[in-house]
Amino acid sequence: MLWGVLVTVLLTVVTTVVLSKVGPVDQPRERGLSQWATATSGGLGVIAGVMTGLMVFVSVVLPPPGPGLTVWLLLGACVVGFLGALDDVFDIPPLPKLAVQIMAALAFSIFVARVEVLPVGPGIDLAVGPVLGAIGTALWIIVVINAYNFMDGSDGLAVGVQSIGLFTLALVNPDRPILAFALLAASIANLVFLPYNHPGKRIFQGDSGALFSSFLIAGSSVLLSTGPSPRATLYLGAFVAAPFLVDVLITLLRRAVARKRLFEPHREHLYQRWATAGDRPAGALAWRVWGLTAACSALGYTVNRFAPDWSLLALLVLIAALSAGWYGLSKQIDAAEAGAA
Repeated sequence: MLWGVLVTVLLTVVTTVVLSKVGPVDQPRERGLSQWATATSGGLGVIAGVMTGLMVFVSVVLPPPGPGLTVWLLLGACVVGFLGALDDVFDIPPLPKLAVQIMAALAFSIFVARVEVLPVGPGIDLAVGPVLGAIGTALWIIVVINAYNFMDGSDGLAVGVQSIGLFTLALVNPDRPILAFALLAASIANLVFLPYNHPGKRIFQGDSGALFSSFLIAGSSVLLSTGPSPRATLYLGAFVAAPFLVDVLITLLRRAVARKRLFEPHREHLYQRWATAGDRPAGALAWRVWGLTAACSALGYTVNRFAPDWSLLALLVLIAALSAGWYGLSKQIDAAEAGAA
């Protein structure tokens, strides 16, 4: 395992440094908070580190029972990750990019794994069947990967959140060593990449990094909740992604009510408004969201381990609390903006 980790760290560093010198450049854009041109596609360094480190781990350790479905999870993550890399360079329109994401998510849910039974409470399960299960699983993946991508607009914010979520999911995999190492390697690679993005701002992870890591989070939460020996409920993935999901979904709902274009770049996410309203540094934002994500992840892990039958109720309570906090903070920002005007 140690050699796999070392190779992951080394390849992530080398690839990130090279990309920061010769990789594509991201210009300031409407949805981001950066004010100057910065190298991007640093997520390719994460992908290189994870895939190479995993190959070394498998070659050296040869852990049973084999790769199983993990290889297909990684394939899906690489597909959307490389799509993101192309978007970093060519700025692909939203609809074609979404179409590829839908195909990747459907392929995973149809041929790899899907959730067909949802635990509602103690002794209560909701069977949705293979068709609704495949559609619901694909929708879950699409929502998660786009939520992380939308929230990747401030230095270090998404990268730190990804590392925390991947590490949490890796903890519940004692009997699936290859999947566990893949998630751990991805968490470590994000952590190693972080200093190059925050506070140094030498390179962004780009869509390649956000889509790759978030696909691992969404897809692994499905794998963990299915199979002959499920290790977690699907809701664990929702716990680790809850802060991002709440911000994205409420923001999109508000834009839909206001009849604004959903795919149009904007700065209406709560984290963007909070950072710009007080002219706060990226670090002040990142540390707060990292802490919130760690708390949500710890809650999800604890509930999953000691009271998994109550996972849905605990998740709903968490979402309600986060939503209330979202609206409360939003009103404070509205008042501050009105006062400044």
